[in-house]
Amino acid sequence: MTFSKLPSVHFQQRRQVLGLALAGFTTLTLPTSLHATTVVQQLLQAASPADVKAEVDAFLQGATPNQTGLKLQLPALGDNPAAVPVKVVFDLPISRDLYCEELIVLAERNPKPLACRFQFTPAAGTTEVAVRLRLIESQTIQALARMSDGQYLIAQQAITVTAGGCGM
Repeated sequence: MTFSKLPSVHFQQRRQVLGLALAGFTTLTLPTSLHATTVVQQLLQAASPADVKAEVDAFLQGATPNQTGLKLQLPALGDNPAAVPVKVVFDLPISRDLYCEELIVLAERNPKPLACRFQFTPAAGTTEVAVRLRLIESQTIQALARMSDGQYLIAQQAITVTAGGCGM
């Protein structure tokens, strides 16, 4: 049995078809992967100050918040930005007549500034919330509360994070 050193015509045609298919696949998927990268970068951009202001204004509904009565406790340095502990505590005495109806926490430089929202009833007794937030960069955290008597409270604190947690 003898073998020819030249590849058969069928083999050459098969190589050409496979090469063209690979080139076509690469041509079709390359723009998609570049577009996906662009979309991911856009999703991880920090919220604009206008977005944060819109969230605050929607919650406050034109009211001026008091800067007393609400405490925000968080570390000055977030060494694990994927889980930064944040605690919101009320200084006001909570009773059946005066309680927190709603509380929101905002992370100003995250892609979506509204981090969490809580609603309470008088049956809650005390109002104290502890959460862990994922932060994309160093920023200011805000807590806003609407009380049952119509007053609004605000607390804010800056935090420095060592690396972005949202893009991990």
